[in-house]
This record gives sequence, C-alpha cells and structure tokens, in this order.
Amino acid sequence: MNAGPDADTGTTQATDSARSIGARLMAAREARKLDIDTVAAELKLDVAVVRALENDDRQALPAAIFVQGYLRSYARLLGLPEQELVHDYTASLGAPRPLTVQRVDSKQPLVRLPSGTMLRNIVLLLLLAIMIWLAWPFAMQLVEMRQDVDNDAAPGHLELPPPVR
Repeated sequence: MNAGPDADTGTTQATDSARSIGARLMAAREARKLDIDTVAAELKLDVAVVRALENDDRQALPAAIFVQGYLRSYARLLGLPEQELVHDYTASLGAPRPLTVQRVDSKQPLVRLPSGTMLRNIVLLLLLAIMIWLAWPFAMQLVEMRQDVDNDAAPGHLELPPPVR
C-alpha cells in the first residue's frame, strides 16, 4: 500500500497554513485550471480585486469587512475552507477584539420625573377640564333655552279659557 499520500496530507496542511492567503488562492485556482477573468466573472468582482486578493495587496483592497466576504466567495468557488481563510485574514490584520457595551452605574437623580405617558395623560386631563370649564356657560344657556321652548305653548294650539259657571 502507498503510505505517501496519507503522510503527505499532514505536511500539505501544515505548509498550506504557512503560505499566505493569496498564495493558497492562486494555487487552488491554478489546480482547477481557472484563469483570473473566469474567476472574476464568476465572483462578480473586478479582475484587479481578484489579483489583489491573490497578491495579498492590501492597499488595492477595500475595507476588511468586504474582503472577508470576497474571501468566503472565492474559497467557496475553489472548494477551500472558508472559515479558515477568513480567520487567517483577520488574524493577519491584527484587528482588535470587537467592542462590547458595558453598563456604567450612574447616580440616581434627586427628583425623579414621571414617565412620558403619565405626563401626557396629565396634560390631556388638564386640557379636558379647561374645555369643560370654558364650555359650561354655553351649555347652561342651551339648557335654559330648551326649557323655555318646552314651556311655551305649542304653535297652532289655541288655549281656551276655563268655562264660566
């Protein structure tokens, strides 16, 4: 049996991770016998971007977040491990850890204001009370006018005097 290929895979992986990302991409592309124009068309990227990826030319590449997406797509096209390439790329950048939000305990205010909903309800109640207070005299006039209309004799009705005896 041939022990060469099995022993070779361990050394291939060791040298594979030691090579630059661009060199790995170029070797995989050439192994698949693809030219740069075909890869660029398949990835819907400019040929200059594909060349910059293979040459590890960071000056010609856009922001790191875009490059990570390009590497994922390129690795998927070539059958390479996507996550490993992206991890190696971010490690080579020396990117700082992602920012985290930490809560800072602050002092309690001296006067605690009510919530916005409560303030809105209080203002609406005050406006309603003011409108009722302003409308009260007009409402009373309307009630008095109705009572006067009800007390008047109905039109077309003739009141006869009481009979004399």
